[in-house]
Amino acid sequence: MTEPPTPSLKRIVFVEMMGEPGSYDASVYDHFEDKDQEGLWFVKRFDHMPGLIIETCNVCVNAPLPQAREVDGLVLAGSYNSVHDNRPWQEAVRAWLPKMRDHKIPILAICGSHQLLAHMLDSDVVHVNYGSQGGAYAGTFPIDLTAKGEASPLMEGLGSGATFHFANFEHVTSVPKGATLLAASGPVPIAAMDFGDHCYSTQFHPEGTHETLGAAWRNEAPALMENYFESDAGGRLVENFLRLVTRL
Repeated sequence: MTEPPTPSLKRIVFVEMMGEPGSYDASVYDHFEDKDQEGLWFVKRFDHMPGLIIETCNVCVNAPLPQAREVDGLVLAGSYNSVHDNRPWQEAVRAWLPKMRDHKIPILAICGSHQLLAHMLDSDVVHVNYGSQGGAYAGTFPIDLTAKGEASPLMEGLGSGATFHFANFEHVTSVPKGATLLAASGPVPIAAMDFGDHCYSTQFHPEGTHETLGAAWRNEAPALMENYFESDAGGRLVENFLRLVTRL
């Protein structure tokens, strides 16, 4: 009897964008087994998902970005670098992203990538003004879903009030033309968007944990670490995205 063919695995690439070495304080992650290698964090957290293989590339150190024919889905990470920095790796991403969109590659863009994607479509990215000191929006905070957000496959099993990890000095101020608002949170009116063709973005960090996000403030503003607490909503959102890719 002939065995049925084994389904091919979908290839997900996690694109690391934390920043060029020396442009951020990597020592805050020294107590983690994998240091600041966020790609390894992602692989270890989500490689249990069936039907896919997860690979990584760090565009900030000139790793080549994947071509559309080589990938079934993309997760674009956040960054310490502002979209206004116009660093060489950011210019490389700006030139590459439209090609991925043209091929309708599913994308989950996070934090700095959310800002970069919106900024490429002429939305403003400005400083967050949170709290009495007008500082960063940093901590584990609830989101408010729009009607479109409640119906989105990205938010399946989640609802208004679900908590996610934010670590933002800047945010997007308007929904770009052609995109749909999915969620807001406090001083961040554009917390999640749907750009169509399975392309989504979030201002918060669904890929991270309260430990990895809290660690970012360890040296600069340690009091902010107390704003983070454990939440499984981010993991569920990422799993929703990965399941979407495996079903296409």
